Amino acid sequence: MKEEPITDALLREFLLGKLADDECERLETLFLTDFQTKERVAVVEQDLIEDYLENGLTKEDRKRFLLRYAQTDEEQRKLRITESIRDWAAMEARTPQPAAASVSDWDRLRARLRLNPIFVVPIAAIVLIATVLAIVWLNTQIEQRKHLAIEQELAQLNSPMSLRESPSQMISFDLRPVTARSVEPTPGLSSRAEIRLVELHLPWIRREHYSIYQAEVRRIGNNESFTIRNLPADSGDQNVIRIRLPKHILIRGQYQIYLSGITNNGSLSSPEEYSFVVSN
Repeated sequence: MKEEPITDALLREFLLGKLADDECERLETLFLTDFQTKERVAVVEQDLIEDYLENGLTKEDRKRFLLRYAQTDEEQRKLRITESIRDWAAMEARTPQPAAASVSDWDRLRARLRLNPIFVVPIAAIVLIATVLAIVWLNTQIEQRKHLAIEQELAQLNSPMSLRESPSQMISFDLRPVTARSVEPTPGLSSRAEIRLVELHLPWIRREHYSIYQAEVRRIGNNESFTIRNLPADSGDQNVIRIRLPKHILIRGQYQIYLSGITNNGSLSSPEEYSFVVSN
């Protein structure tokens, strides 16, 4: 099937959540790997915000915009600040300017007052604060989409169908629970250039066993973590759970994995901890 060219209209539908899942996955992958696509998404997103503030969206698009961009109180506050600044700028633009030939002393005094730092500095500060908030908000949206794309990739790599495959450029690595390693050194792996996937074997040493498990992966020193849900026990060894991680998310440092069983009512068991180190 021929892929649809990436136009601004297509990116706009992507931001509003109108595209099918396969098309969303294609654009999310490009967003993470292609700098030019990331820049174009940022521009289209800014145009979309402008259209919302100018009431240029259809009723359906406005509803979709609010669902995606005004979920939290913080996002709503940023939108209100941006809208207030736009209203102020529009009001200033509509204010008639006196003709040069008929400028009176009173007009010149008012002009000096408008240019006085006492009045100019607060306005500049408001614009600066709004700009910073807009940048922070945009970066937050980008990071949230990046995190979601990685978790979707992890879900696909660790689906039962994918785990039955043996792709090339993959290495396997056995870990032991932290409590069972005693004083043994933390296992390490090297992120060699030819490696694309890392498969970790996690032995489950507890008496209770489960049909599915959940793993949380995090790098020490980083607040971000990735959750892999619905992990099956290895069909060959019910005491081992396998997880696969793409190399591109593994950077130098020490990692922790918290593995929990999922009970019949959907709750999580107490986790078993594993750790490993990624070197150059």
